[in-house]
Amino acid sequence: MPLLRKPRTYSLSDKMKTILYSDIIRKKVEVPSKRSKAKLVEIAASRGKKNWYANEVMIESGLIDKKGAYYLVSTIKYLDKDGPLMLKPKKPGKLSPQKTDSFLLSGLIKKMVVDKSGEEIGRVYDFEIHIGRDPWIVWKMLVNPTGLKPKKRRLRIATHDVSEITSTKIKLKREL
Repeated sequence: MPLLRKPRTYSLSDKMKTILYSDIIRKKVEVPSKRSKAKLVEIAASRGKKNWYANEVMIESGLIDKKGAYYLVSTIKYLDKDGPLMLKPKKPGKLSPQKTDSFLLSGLIKKMVVDKSGEEIGRVYDFEIHIGRDPWIVWKMLVNPTGLKPKKRRLRIATHDVSEITSTKIKLKREL
């Protein structure tokens, strides 16, 4: 007779927390040392062996000043979807991303996506980001189909399928 095992219960820390780029951008950030309003305005990512990794985020504080600084994602705590982010800076923020090969996710929004043969697939409209790990993982690009033969539905393309990013387009490793 097989033994019955108690099903495993997962806590929020065990699961991979996923959020869309459009949901986290302009989200309020609570800074314990300051009373001013701050918000997350940019995410700097870099290419890894498999996926893209979001290493740093830009946080702006102030209504008039609008000076932003880049902080490592390990200093950001995400509590829940509706609440603000928490910033626990150990060091002051940097004025530019630390990695030289970093790119800004906002620069890829509305960029054309083409397959291996050069056929246009569509344009990027959002990103799916897993924020349960450090660094955050930019998991998928959400693509709105366009071109001569548009697909019937929107696409989710894994970032490990990207072979090249140029100033005008994002080229994939395979055909769709």
